[in-house]
Amino acid sequence: MNYLRVIRNNWKKCTFGACVSVYALQSLKTHIEIEQYMREFSAKAQSNAAATSERPKKVLVVMNPVANKKRSEKFFKNYCEPVLHLAGYSVDILRTNHIGHAKTYIQELASLPDAIVVAGGDGTSSEVVTGLMRRRGKLCPITVLPLGRSVQDASKKFPIFGVKDVEYVKSLCSALEPMLKDESKYQSVLRFDVINETDDDEQHLKPIYGLSGLSWGLLKDIDLAKDKYWYFGPLRHYASAAFRYFADNWSLKTDYVYTPPCPGCIDCASALQRQEDVPLPAGRFTNILFKYKKSIPSEEPARALVKNDNCSNKFEGSIEANQINIKCTQNKDNFAELESQFISSLEPGWDYIMQIPQVVGSSSILPTLVVNSRTIQLHPAGEMADKFYSIDGEEYDARPIKVSVVPNAIKVFG
Repeated sequence: MNYLRVIRNNWKKCTFGACVSVYALQSLKTHIEIEQYMREFSAKAQSNAAATSERPKKVLVVMNPVANKKRSEKFFKNYCEPVLHLAGYSVDILRTNHIGHAKTYIQELASLPDAIVVAGGDGTSSEVVTGLMRRRGKLCPITVLPLGRSVQDASKKFPIFGVKDVEYVKSLCSALEPMLKDESKYQSVLRFDVINETDDDEQHLKPIYGLSGLSWGLLKDIDLAKDKYWYFGPLRHYASAAFRYFADNWSLKTDYVYTPPCPGCIDCASALQRQEDVPLPAGRFTNILFKYKKSIPSEEPARALVKNDNCSNKFEGSIEANQINIKCTQNKDNFAELESQFISSLEPGWDYIMQIPQVVGSSSILPTLVVNSRTIQLHPAGEMADKFYSIDGEEYDARPIKVSVVPNAIKVFG
């Protein structure tokens, strides 16, 4: 009874103490589980390395130290780097310090390592892929660690719940495991070319490459602006969507030209070879790719190219849309194609307020038009001075652009 009386007379202190105790116990439990899992995973990686008599492989880690609010390096040092050393890898780390650093560094390497580990977000992975695609000859495989705030491709495969969550640590180890087992596959990449409308050879710009795709419009603007409303905490994305109600521009107009999907033919191969070495002018799309010449990897089985009469067909249209998303997909015939989604169903009013939960989870909004293609061109109409494409998380001027898919361009572990 004395204990009950003490609790009743000091219920505030008791409640605070109970909360602190529960938090401490939960943190201790999480720490023990992480330590146990890392010990088991490291032992397995070490035993696999001991079973092979090959020389230690060289791995280049491209790290963006400011990714994920400057926490990516800490996560890599704690959970990934020790595993790589125990597995017998020789690890070199490149810490990027400016935009385009990784792209230029990889392009100018005298010789590629056995593998590249991307320790960052979508922008870092795009730079790595761009640097690789600038080179000629055989390319090394890559693996992407889910260390960025928005690693779209990795977040689809690995559950990421929190900073100290056991599942987060498991996701990092799961991303490394295919490389430790030497399990790789070919992946297609997206190629983005600025369309030259002046017919001036000196104004041709080199392409950039990406893995995730292009996003442009209202939903992307809401997602990019959510950090401005940090004081709303977990509701900042909803706040960003609500404040967008008072914005002026709700839609964008564009003409589009696309070619039908093609599994690969003589015309496709010829188009990839028609690249010219020209100087780059200054601008947002500068510091972008040298001459690109696709070489068929030796592991990829060669096949005869045939003529596809439908490959050169072009279809045109115009649309006014709130959001445009372009990504690379594998179709039912098992070859890569572009899927372009045009969303036109959002407009100011009460219906938009009711749709805010769907706006925040933009994948639940059904597109008005879906176009499957091998290439697609966007020709923005009207004033585009304040409009930007988001390509793998990086912003570029909204200029006329051609998006195409390069099938089986790189090898990835996964």
